[in-house]
Amino acid sequence: MRKSEIVNRLAEEYSIPVKEAKRILEEIFFWIAQKTAEEGSVQIRGFGVFRLRRRGGRFIKNPKTGIETYIEERYLIGFKPSKKLLIRLNEKV
Repeated sequence: MRKSEIVNRLAEEYSIPVKEAKRILEEIFFWIAQKTAEEGSVQIRGFGVFRLRRRGGRFIKNPKTGIETYIEERYLIGFKPSKKLLIRLNEKV
């Protein structure tokens, strides 16, 4: 399912304009990203946990040229689904 499909479904389900549904969904995504960056994790009960993960800097070697390059450390967002979500997903399989 794409974001546009979620927006259309929200608009239809709650009888709101598509533009408003898109704004709401964008706000939710923004809050999740912002709070994960600030606090390290965001837990949505019954759905899962978004966690900030650090990937350390490292040297890599280009196999074609043999030149070593350093890649800076960076942060990623990981997601761990809740047990409830996993049970629901496995019931449908």
